[in-house]
Amino acid sequence: MKKIPVASTIAFAYRFLVTEIGTVIGIAWLPAVLSSAASYFARLYETQNRALIDAGDSQAAGSYLILSLVSLIVLLFASSMVAVAITRAALGQDRPPGTLLLYFAAGRTEWRMFAANVRYLLGTGALLALAVAITVVAFLLSGTPLEAPDQIRPTAATVLAGLISWAVFLYAGATILRMGFLLPATIVAEEKGGLRRSHDLTKGNFWRLLAIVLALGFPFIVLLLGGEAVVLRSALGPEFTRMNPADFFQKASEAMDAKLLPWQIFSAVIFILASGLIYSGAAFAYRAVAEPEDKRSQTVSH
Repeated sequence: MKKIPVASTIAFAYRFLVTEIGTVIGIAWLPAVLSSAASYFARLYETQNRALIDAGDSQAAGSYLILSLVSLIVLLFASSMVAVAITRAALGQDRPPGTLLLYFAAGRTEWRMFAANVRYLLGTGALLALAVAITVVAFLLSGTPLEAPDQIRPTAATVLAGLISWAVFLYAGATILRMGFLLPATIVAEEKGGLRRSHDLTKGNFWRLLAIVLALGFPFIVLLLGGEAVVLRSALGPEFTRMNPADFFQKASEAMDAKLLPWQIFSAVIFILASGLIYSGAAFAYRAVAEPEDKRSQTVSH
């Protein structure tokens, strides 16, 4: 059982993003724009027709559902294109010659990546739904009134139900992480790569994967939270943190709607930077657990 080197993986990902930032931007800017544009129009339609949707108008609700599905499909395919290209670059395969100004690819590998992303999304939903179902059954068997959670009493049965809930959600989270982290690398490097292969390669590496994902994802969580805080402060004033929850969530939603275009532009930038960091880190981790030592030493310098 090979171990993923945590420090080396994190260092490689940040080094790749900095030294190959031109390649990352060239690969990801058009998919990022397409994805953000699709999301923008879906959100704009929902904002302009919120009253009809809330009132149960079937035409408005149906149109919004279609736009949301189109937005999701565009996001999945854009992510698939970028994942394949950046993974290839990080693995030292098919690097774009010279300065890359525009990238769009829809070959066999991109479609395989898209299909894998769809299966991953469905698998994630199924695992979370199963965890919720097991949690509900456990609390029902413990005699917990789910319609009145404030009446829960700390009995042995409810404590056991709580432990079961934690266990199933932790298992679901671990499985989701293991299936997804090495997924792009297995698709690019192996003919039969996919969810199962990614899951198998990460056996015994969950805590290492978690540390890597936290280290690579932390800057973008900070950026997103900081961006939201800037939008809310500009719209609601410096006292927005002291508002009561009901007023805050209503006004926060209105504030984000008012800044929809700049927020989508900001999201596109996050998409580009996060793609370069996450996919390159996953490619390095894949080499550590999948490639023979002699082959890995030949590609690690790329």
